[in-house]
Amino acid sequence: MQRERQEIISSIAQRKQSDQQKSTKQLEDNRAYRSDLLGQIDYNRRQRGLQQDEHKRQEERMKEAELEHQRKIEHLLDKPVIQKVHPIRRGLYQSQSAGARFSYRGGSMNH
Repeated sequence: MQRERQEIISSIAQRKQSDQQKSTKQLEDNRAYRSDLLGQIDYNRRQRGLQQDEHKRQEERMKEAELEHQRKIEHLLDKPVIQKVHPIRRGLYQSQSAGARFSYRGGSMNH
């Protein structure tokens, strides 16, 4: 009876130790999983930030290109080069009197 009681106590102790090891392993696994998730969240946040930065840089480049394009258009409209103007417009431009001026803006003549 005493020996049977010792075996039961030993079995219970082994069971408790096994349960404790499983519990510890599960806790470690949960911590590792949490750490992995936090790493993924941080990585995704950094990637999103990089994408937003790249998007902003592209928008700035597009704005600069648009401004440069508008400056070129303004320059061409304000200071036409006769040799680069279509022959019909060149004739109209040259035939204008000293008081009237041909405007390239809107393709109409201002008198």
